[in-house]
Amino acid sequence: MARIGSRTTGRPTLAEVARMSGVSPITASRALRGVSTVAPELAAKVVAAATTLGYVANPAARALASARSHSVVVLIPSLSNQLFIDTLEAIHDVMRPRGLEVLIGNYHYDTAEEENLIRNYLAYQPCGMLLTGFERTDASRQMLAASGVPCVHMMELDGEADALAVGFSQHQAG
Repeated sequence: MARIGSRTTGRPTLAEVARMSGVSPITASRALRGVSTVAPELAAKVVAAATTLGYVANPAARALASARSHSVVVLIPSLSNQLFIDTLEAIHDVMRPRGLEVLIGNYHYDTAEEENLIRNYLAYQPCGMLLTGFERTDASRQMLAASGVPCVHMMELDGEADALAVGFSQHQAG
């Protein structure tokens, strides 16, 4: 079989994997995602074809088709603070076994930079966001509200009344 590859990248496509394994593209997609309704012998053929071709799934295409990804965005103000490093490790330990990818953004305590990160990461259609604290720009608040992406605010409990928050009260701690 002559390799065609993607028109834009030349990389192997899901359609090629499906052709090589003798299944439809939707069956190939389901097999590669580990959907249990795909017969094990078909799934093995699909995985073998993907391995032979060097196929790598395109998460952007999956997110476009399903209107959400398997990514959780975590925005933190500093990568030099050990507290945030430990928090990222714990988040990764919880998310990864559940099939979720963690996208990390460091906004350096700059709300304008955080706004830019929120705008960029929302384009990936994350299934959730973990945000540090409650201080952000009005534009960030509007984007988050309009996105419908569930948000959890970390490190602070004293904030927006209807927000889901984990951590402790800075006010009470003081």
